[in-house]
Amino acid sequence: MSISPEQTSLSRTFDDDRWTRARTRPVRRRAALAEVALLAALVAATVAAATTDDGWPAWSFVAWTVGMLAFIPLHSVLNAGIRGLFDRSGRSLDEHQQRLRDRSVVAVAWPATALHLAAWIGGVTVVGVSGHVVPALCLGFLLWFAAGLLPYWHLAWTAPDEPADADLDG
Repeated sequence: MSISPEQTSLSRTFDDDRWTRARTRPVRRRAALAEVALLAALVAATVAAATTDDGWPAWSFVAWTVGMLAFIPLHSVLNAGIRGLFDRSGRSLDEHQQRLRDRSVVAVAWPATALHLAAWIGGVTVVGVSGHVVPALCLGFLLWFAAGLLPYWHLAWTAPDEPADADLDG
């Protein structure tokens, strides 16, 4: 692997051959589905917490803590699988990578906008119905967060498989 002067240590990490297994389509898709399932479970837990008398019981705090801690390694695998295209400087991307990144952002623009609107409406609705501010803020955050993750999930799901090293030699 040659190192260009434009590559930061972060981009070198994402291009490292140790992450080759994470770049396969099945691994990328499983990581994206796991993140979607995790965020959906956190949304469900947040809505359930909003229906309680105190609005933020201890079990919801535990669910959030465990869920967000589980998100870290999950997103690391997903990010490695897509070579960190959304977290790297544009200078460290080649034209193909830039096209993939741009295509995913454009493909999810409307759903992301809908999730941003749902974040605001969901938060206001939770406060209006239950009077609990903490779950309203948490619900809004989760939906806003999901909107930001949509391009990652789209790219993980649609990116073509990378050629094997043997294909590059011949």
